[in-house]
Amino acid sequence: MHHALQIQEILFNIFGHCYQYSALSGDIDQHSSSDVAALARTCRAFKEPALDVLWQELDELSPLVRCVPKASHQLSSEDDMPGIDHKCFLNLLKPPMTEPLFLNVCKLRFQYPDDKHLLLATLPSLMSLSIRLNDPRSFEDSLRLFAKISPSLANLYIDPDHYACIDMDRIDRKFICHWRNLQSFSCSEMPLDMTTLVHLSRLPALVNLSFMLPSTLPDQISLSDSPLIFSNLKQLLLHSEFLSPVSHLLSKIRLPAVTDLAAWIDFRPARQDLSLFFANVRTSGSPRTIQALRLIQPHNWGETSVPGDKPVLGLEDLQLYVPFSNLRRVQLDIEWKIDLTDSELLTLVSRWPCLEELRINTIWGWNTLGGITPNGLLQLLQSCPLLTVIALPIDTRAEIPPSSTSLGFLPPRYTIDFVDSFIEEESVPAIAAFIASLMAFSKLHFHAWANFGMRAPYRDVCSNRWSDVRSRLRIGFKVLFLVSSWPGIDIL
Repeated sequence: MHHALQIQEILFNIFGHCYQYSALSGDIDQHSSSDVAALARTCRAFKEPALDVLWQELDELSPLVRCVPKASHQLSSEDDMPGIDHKCFLNLLKPPMTEPLFLNVCKLRFQYPDDKHLLLATLPSLMSLSIRLNDPRSFEDSLRLFAKISPSLANLYIDPDHYACIDMDRIDRKFICHWRNLQSFSCSEMPLDMTTLVHLSRLPALVNLSFMLPSTLPDQISLSDSPLIFSNLKQLLLHSEFLSPVSHLLSKIRLPAVTDLAAWIDFRPARQDLSLFFANVRTSGSPRTIQALRLIQPHNWGETSVPGDKPVLGLEDLQLYVPFSNLRRVQLDIEWKIDLTDSELLTLVSRWPCLEELRINTIWGWNTLGGITPNGLLQLLQSCPLLTVIALPIDTRAEIPPSSTSLGFLPPRYTIDFVDSFIEEESVPAIAAFIASLMAFSKLHFHAWANFGMRAPYRDVCSNRWSDVRSRLRIGFKVLFLVSSWPGIDIL
């Protein structure tokens, strides 16, 4: 590369010439076209390297390309075509250089595989690639190219375009088998085939894995391959329509090092599926290594359910979590009703001394008029000193404990989601006062009725009453802030 192009001030000057915009129209200033042409004639002495530097920064290349040597492809005859002709562009993507221009680029993200950002394809140091899946053909061609030119890729993230209609089953997944150093692979909506899954299980560096689980995949694991051992996998996230294929897969794999295991399912699980899931989680790995265990059923828009059809989840069902004694994060969110008392919750969390997050039915709600009592909430916070994220309804009809000055056990900052807590109008002042007493000792962020999966007939009424609680807190703390050195609070 010419020595002049290694001087940063010269490069900034070049880019400054090429990015002169009209303040009125927002377009490229027409008066600067002569400057660009003169610049191109000057850069001709530098030949291809100078053009390479310009190509990586410019979106509108027409003025510059008109000045390159005649050996280059000509522009399209279409006057209204922005940029350059496609053939010309492909020619410019292959500059005659002895080494890649982007020698040290380690991370690359591009939204559309058919975009001209393939200019960055020569990336021998690429370690992390994030690509949006919107066109299967361009997607496959792009990844085949990267499999050849970036063999040391460690992290691959495939982000599906939700607005594109793509038949995922038609996508060739064998390109993944070209990479033998993958540490992370994520594509939550692209199902894997048997060949790819076996390949991933044999990668010693793989620590994070997320993919869509086809219902037929577990049956395809042969006796000779079973169990598939993911020796160093730390985090596994499975997406499936139903919970049973997840349980079936867990029975045929081994996860000796896993610390974070999550399953996202589309439909409500039956009670026997729930029991089988936790049983196979225990057999697939060591219960002592698992620190985060999540089972989540997202809310699907347009689907309705009859509240009376929902099964009831009680302490006996949640006992399935007990063998995992080192849990830090517990999240269970399924279309069930929840029935737990203070004593049952306290008995449950006593098994997890390192608990940091406890979320139960944040999306679907508990569908109950009760919940944990205010006194039970204080006991929960006291017995779990590391707990900073909570999702439980509060029983606003229960007795409110008197304001106390001995709440030093509260964490400095924490979040409470009161989910679908029922609240009567006459309870608003007392609940506001109780929450204010918690806020006086630490920074509390709280909300209620935040998800549309909660469909109680009194939803709107309760949501408005919780808004009244927030209003009272804002007014009270504004006064407190004016008369004291109180540091302030976040209230949603």
